[in-house]
Amino acid sequence: MITQKEFLKLRDFIYKKTGIFMEEKKYPIIGKKIDKLMRDRGFDDFRSLFHSLRFSKDDKLFQDIISLITVNETYFFREKYQFDSLINYVLPEIHKKRPPSEVIRILCAPSSTGEEPYSIAIELLEEGRIVEERDIEIVGIDIDSNVIEKAKKGYFTKRSVQFVPPMLLRKYFKQEGSLYKIDEFLTEVVDFRVVNVVDTLQFGRLGKFDIIFSRNMLIYFDDASRQKTAMNFYNSLKPGGYVFLGHAESMSRITSVFKTIKVGESIVYKKE
Repeated sequence: MITQKEFLKLRDFIYKKTGIFMEEKKYPIIGKKIDKLMRDRGFDDFRSLFHSLRFSKDDKLFQDIISLITVNETYFFREKYQFDSLINYVLPEIHKKRPPSEVIRILCAPSSTGEEPYSIAIELLEEGRIVEERDIEIVGIDIDSNVIEKAKKGYFTKRSVQFVPPMLLRKYFKQEGSLYKIDEFLTEVVDFRVVNVVDTLQFGRLGKFDIIFSRNMLIYFDDASRQKTAMNFYNSLKPGGYVFLGHAESMSRITSVFKTIKVGESIVYKKE
């Protein structure tokens, strides 16, 4: 297995590129994963792996390592109360305040394999009224190109759809063997892209948003990366825009630029 010193060298490289910080205590678990990756990819030692990681034009090795160190498991309608707050409180408020011709833009960062942005799309279609009255754009981003490709294809396991109500499962999915394929219309509704949230220039090119969902991503970052990401969110939000975080995350512990408010059963963060 790679040595602890080699693990720290890899950790620092990943951190500089992504903002993702791997604690030293994760060395035994991640070290084994990296060791298996080295064998699978035919690297003789860590030095050759690291050289390829730094200088190869093939981005797949980097993406495979990102997949190893992040957890991309999620499911539809996770933390359902936040979707209820979005549909019942946040969207109606923004819809009322924005000019009728203005597109409402929603960002999911990270989008993982697509469950979250597709859940938002389904909620919007079920609500019905707002999408009839104005254009809404949903953008899903992730640093991991592997999960972005899966999201675009729209195939999901039984575990991913376990909390989808039977009526909605029949309406928006088609079972193909052991997998569930989401309606082709929905795969065209969400714009999936590979983007690093810590890269200010890259993130800024996405434009301005009304709502940002960023649930269970900041737990992978250290304080410096969290603060940088929070400011990237702030600068990319329109005035009056909102950020939704995971239930274990708190923007107020990162920065004071957002106003913390409660809408429905959710704590959200508003740019005034």
